[in-house]
Amino acid sequence: MHKALMLFIIFVLGAAAGAMLAPISWRQDQAHPPEISNQPDPVSQESQPRTDRVDPDFFESALPESREISDQIPIMGRLAFNAENIHLVSARIAGRLDRILVFEGVTVKPGQPVAALYSPEYISAQNELLLARNTWRTLQGSQVTQGLAEDAESTLQSSRERMRVMGASEQDIRQLEQTGKINEHLLLRAPIGGVVTVRNMDPGAFINLGDSFMSIADVSTLWFYGNVYEQDYARIKLGQAMQLSLQALPGKVYRARVELISPSLDSETNTLRVRCLVVNDGQLRPDMFATASLNVGKHQALLVPADAIIRSLQLDYIIVEMTDGNFRKRQVTTMPYQDGLVAIVQGLAAREKVVVRGATLLNQKLSGAA
Repeated sequence: MHKALMLFIIFVLGAAAGAMLAPISWRQDQAHPPEISNQPDPVSQESQPRTDRVDPDFFESALPESREISDQIPIMGRLAFNAENIHLVSARIAGRLDRILVFEGVTVKPGQPVAALYSPEYISAQNELLLARNTWRTLQGSQVTQGLAEDAESTLQSSRERMRVMGASEQDIRQLEQTGKINEHLLLRAPIGGVVTVRNMDPGAFINLGDSFMSIADVSTLWFYGNVYEQDYARIKLGQAMQLSLQALPGKVYRARVELISPSLDSETNTLRVRCLVVNDGQLRPDMFATASLNVGKHQALLVPADAIIRSLQLDYIIVEMTDGNFRKRQVTTMPYQDGLVAIVQGLAAREKVVVRGATLLNQKLSGAA
């Protein structure tokens, strides 16, 4: 009897203790709900509204500016020599290159000597010219030999022309006739002004008629080759304006127009090659990496100061002030503009206020409040 009474008392006390512990555990769950992630909803790309008030002295909100801007396609590429302004220096007669006067990288002027060629044929042509000139002088002034003098003058002109064909300059011919002294070497001259880019032969090499031994490029203009993705092909036309910027020259912009569109796509990169002519101000060099913006039309865009954009994990955000005084951090799509402004292509309405001053500080405060 006594043992049964003790079991009953223990059962009653256990039931009472269970009833008391159950509500305590529930209150703790309610007092500490699961933490909610501060990451933006991938669907809405917009954070939850904030009810915390922030000192207005820290920031300023304004409506975005609506403006018609150029629709641009970014193009990556490199500068190259203008193939139309590359000339080969070649020999018009066979001979031995006794001296090379300029080498790669040297800037030359039109007509500047670049090599000295020894050629028996050139020496023979000089002798013929001197003989024809002496004969013409001897027969000149006599009525009896008037016909012979005219023939001698014709022979003299032919000798001069032969030397020109070989590559002799007017100065070389004039000096020969004035001094009567034969030069052993024919000075080969630069056909254009520019930079020596290639040298094919060394001093002492034998060169045949028509062989080229040097290449000179005029760098006053260069070509820009860029690659356009296939999805942008339909929007590209000849004559469209293009602005080029270079990593080596920050802040400088070069303007050009599309002058060639490749007739086929590159099968490896699946891109279309375009080319434009760029005027060189003396600072551009072939093989420089360049980024171009190709204007393909115009469209309306909302412009905000660059300070309004918050960059995070390669994504762009803005902070929008809502009509109820709260703020929302929103992901947007942007494109560079000018005068310290950024164009918002997607993610903002024209009548929504954007935090244009103190956006970074406000973002830190809101993130800390979370």
